[in-house]
Amino acid sequence: MVVAAVGLIALAAAAETQARSSASLPRSALVPNAVAFIDRKHGILGTGWEGCANKAWHCRLQGSISVTSDGGKTWHVVLHTRRPVVAVDSFHDGDYALLDDGQTFTAAAAEPRRWHGTGKHPRAFEGYCPKGWSAGYTADFVDTNIATPWSVCAGQPGVGNQAKAVFRGTKRVAYTAMTGGPSRGGISSYGYAAGISGVPSPRGSRISGFGIIWETRGTLYVTRDGGQHWHALPKVARPEVDFGDWADADAYPNGTAFVLLSHGGGEQRRLIETTNAGRTWRVVHRWR
Repeated sequence: MVVAAVGLIALAAAAETQARSSASLPRSALVPNAVAFIDRKHGILGTGWEGCANKAWHCRLQGSISVTSDGGKTWHVVLHTRRPVVAVDSFHDGDYALLDDGQTFTAAAAEPRRWHGTGKHPRAFEGYCPKGWSAGYTADFVDTNIATPWSVCAGQPGVGNQAKAVFRGTKRVAYTAMTGGPSRGGISSYGYAAGISGVPSPRGSRISGFGIIWETRGTLYVTRDGGQHWHALPKVARPEVDFGDWADADAYPNGTAFVLLSHGGGEQRRLIETTNAGRTWRVVHRWR
């Protein structure tokens, strides 16, 4: 299996970290970083504070994996981890969770409460990006023999802006340059692209499908044609107010997806859901 994609864009992550002042960070609570659903009822959640590496924030480096069976309304911790969980996914017959140091945990889809470590995979969840570009998280484990992975790439950031590109496999399907430069697909240069999730396309088929880009400082973008055209959702994720943490859109041919948003990049977070490819949304759960 070839896994698709890892890591927040380094410079964008630095900008987000700077935005999270020590005064706004909790001292003990673990916050959600990533979410994945097998169906509308059953899902997994990864938590932790990546910022705990900064001693000034006075919090302990740790994380957890939780599960839900009621569509995300309630969550139950099934494993405590020694480091933050920064990425999760359900792929084929297994669930996957990635810690911030590259260690991967897995569980059988039939037994989501029983997890075990499988060693370090520092490139897990890392997207394909050309030389000179940084890869955002790809929210999906993808077998590239049977599916075309999604990747979002970023260039050198400016003041709140950066060049961005979306790839399906090695094909660039949308892009934007810095302010005033050429673009294709409807993505603005404003905001820092953090990750992408989308419905896989069978190998050899015409590219199609629903996908989501989440950003820090920017907004959410959705596509309904495999990444050729993107639509901004500033009323769902308000620029400079709602920071994108994760999205899961890969398990549903009917346009169902879940997104994690944080208020100002802090501890107040909410899980939202769409069942019509991003046209309308509802709040499923809030963390305060």
